Amino acid sequence: MINMKLKRLSIIFLGLCLGMFTISITDKIVWGQTNQAAQIEQLIQESKQQARQGESLEAIETLEQLLIIVQRENNRELEAWSWLGLGFNHSQIQEYPQALESYKQALTIYQDINNLSGVAISLSNMGNVYVNMGKAADAINYYQQALEVYTEMGDASGIEKTQNNINEVNERLR
Repeated sequence: MINMKLKRLSIIFLGLCLGMFTISITDKIVWGQTNQAAQIEQLIQESKQQARQGESLEAIETLEQLLIIVQRENNRELEAWSWLGLGFNHSQIQEYPQALESYKQALTIYQDINNLSGVAISLSNMGNVYVNMGKAADAINYYQQALEVYTEMGDASGIEKTQNNINEVNERLR
């Protein structure tokens, strides 16, 4: 009889301990996810601020940190956004090959996740880089691709801006 009571108490105690252990682990997982999200948000805001202030080298470092985290988390949308930011900041400091490579990375991801807006923006930005490099034919090629995507989306503003970019490049060629 005493043996049976001890077994019951042991089982109850074990159940209580496992319950507390599970709660503790769950709390740490949720806290870790919340902490990770806060870190991602902080890096995003920091990179935006650095870019606005013309601190492109610092923004690149911040975006590289962000990229590591979002790749580990398999967050494709933020990974593509990070590549766009890297492309922009490399372009700002005239590191055009790195800018193009970053935009290509963003483009590939946006195509994979079927984000047409991201595809169009990546293509337009690549066109901008080619303009800065003095490669008008390449610029027009990327602008034309972006124009097709904006047209598919029905994005009037994107169509107008891209058509203006094409017209400006054509004017320079005359």
